[in-house]
Amino acid sequence: MSKVRAVQRFGVVTAVFGLAVAACVSGPVNIGMPGAVSAPPARAITIRVQVQEGTARVVREIPLEQYVTATALSEVHPDVADAASAERMFEVQAVLARTYAVVNRGRHAKDGFDLCSTTHCQLYEPARLSTSRWAPSATEAVRRTAGELIWFNDAPARAVFHADCGGRTSDASAVWGGAPVPYLAAERDGGPADHAHADWTFETAAPALRSALDADPRTAIGARLDRIEIAGRDASGRAEQIVLHGTRTFVVRGEVFRDAVTRALGARSLRSTLFTIRKTRDGFLFSGKGFGHGVGLCQAGAMARLRAGASPEDVLGYYFPGTSLHRTGHP
Repeated sequence: MSKVRAVQRFGVVTAVFGLAVAACVSGPVNIGMPGAVSAPPARAITIRVQVQEGTARVVREIPLEQYVTATALSEVHPDVADAASAERMFEVQAVLARTYAVVNRGRHAKDGFDLCSTTHCQLYEPARLSTSRWAPSATEAVRRTAGELIWFNDAPARAVFHADCGGRTSDASAVWGGAPVPYLAAERDGGPADHAHADWTFETAAPALRSALDADPRTAIGARLDRIEIAGRDASGRAEQIVLHGTRTFVVRGEVFRDAVTRALGARSLRSTLFTIRKTRDGFLFSGKGFGHGVGLCQAGAMARLRAGASPEDVLGYYFPGTSLHRTGHP
């Protein structure tokens, strides 16, 4: 089904950063997808990660594979009753985490580190290495996949992922703008994943939503919020363009709108841009599907495919078509 089964050995490739997908720093950031620019080979990689320790933010230099293990444990929370599928999911997440780290190493270079420890980059909670019941499984998954990167043409791929696509992934250019990426195109997430996707609703009072929008310069509406209109949807049904009507009337990209709302009202308020909006007596009711930006690998769909018997290589090939796996030459 995929070219991912081909595993080759190359020197390690590092890369520099792209734009932000969601924010881990105070204040708004531009919404864009991480970039992928090849750089000279290196024999070993360490990642400088900014982590929260007590009340302080500190920078730790961490060997890549140790970083990958902790990140996989932070990003995957499997069903305890399905250990076999969980172990294969950790293999999938380990390859994702490693590829993302290599491609985006230096993303926060201007701040003095490579990656942050929040969803702006990847979740990194090192305590899980000692507290998680899945730590041995994740450690073994990282060992089995050591050095493996998702590759497209002559460089590591932009290995983005999300929790739940709601039944259909989106084209990267539709969500973040920019040129289309061949292996990040809109696809129906059906077959074994047909029933893997969750619905959600979120209702909020108009003043609370207005305050959330006003807190971000990109969506600041002013003293009045009258109406929210979806002006355009992408091929997967996500709100691509949203018109805000109030003191000001203007258009924002759907992912920018979601970012502004979730910053103020929490990650589980607007879980995705795959939603409809209804004006209520006191505010707005959002009804949607999925969780996350919807581009690249869908973790809910991936787990369903693994449970149905797919291999980790099959899953990576399904969500990143046309890519292959390359094994880097760590010492």
